[in-house]
Amino acid sequence: MDKLQFLLDSQEKFQKRLGQDFPFMDEKEKSEFLHVHGYFLIEEVAEMLRETPFHKPWKQYNWDEEKTLSQEELQKDEAIDALHFLINIFLALGMDSEEIIERYKEKNKLNYRRQEDSSLGYIK
Repeated sequence: MDKLQFLLDSQEKFQKRLGQDFPFMDEKEKSEFLHVHGYFLIEEVAEMLRETPFHKPWKQYNWDEEKTLSQEELQKDEAIDALHFLINIFLALGMDSEEIIERYKEKNKLNYRRQEDSSLGYIK
């Protein structure tokens, strides 16, 4: 089993303990779940950004190396919290590791093409 699938399976087991059984959710339940978990994904990313060392460009920080490293650790913890919500979204969408990786590769190809051809959506 690949590492991504391990994360998906582990999170799915945890969600089942919380009463969420993705294969048996109807479309309304999935929609509500996606909305709530999408919102909390945004919240966790915002929390991660607040923990980013020196995140306020107008502020004078007098942090030593220990404080900076401490903030980086807090930032990593918040990133993992965000990952939990993103994995829940993948699960609610019925995606497995194979599909996630394949879609990632296809989207990445498009992103590279957009860098070369602004008519595809990116502005140079």
